[in-house]
Amino acid sequence: FLDAYDAIRRDSYPDVVESLALAARSLPEPQLQKRLQELCAQVRRGSQPRVAELYAVRSLFSGSPLGLNKLQVSHVKALSQVLFLTPHLPAFFLRRRLRSHVLEIRHLDCAMLRLGLGQLSEEELKAACYLRGLNPTRLGMSECRAWLEQWLGLSCKLQASEASLLANSMVLLSLNYVRAKE
Repeated sequence: FLDAYDAIRRDSYPDVVESLALAARSLPEPQLQKRLQELCAQVRRGSQPRVAELYAVRSLFSGSPLGLNKLQVSHVKALSQVLFLTPHLPAFFLRRRLRSHVLEIRHLDCAMLRLGLGQLSEEELKAACYLRGLNPTRLGMSECRAWLEQWLGLSCKLQASEASLLANSMVLLSLNYVRAKE
């Protein structure tokens, strides 16, 4: 069932990348605008961005137009589908549920980092990846661990006000992960 549900989730990934690219056009700072557009283009070409590249644009995700409370409704709906949340609610509730779920994941991430990934069983490791947007069904334990280490490296550095970056990173870091490894 993991593959079937992941296919449903992955259907919304291109919408998330497109929404990010559209929002990038309206950013006031040209240098950060260019960085975000390059990240979107990189993902569209089949590459996976580095955590450092995502961290470099984190300031964009606190306010307008990329803060969680400022995103376009279509973007919020696509991100909700990534987290398996129903997209059929008023925008206020969608944003609130999305923020709550993303911050809960961030809280779990910080706890997992303190515990250490070596403490997780293979099943727990794969479940953690799946919750964060990566389908681990065709990945080995070392690949799952490497991806989760990247994810934790971003998640635990971000502030609660940067929850939008974390939600979007579920797509940006997982969309091409397997392809990038080949």
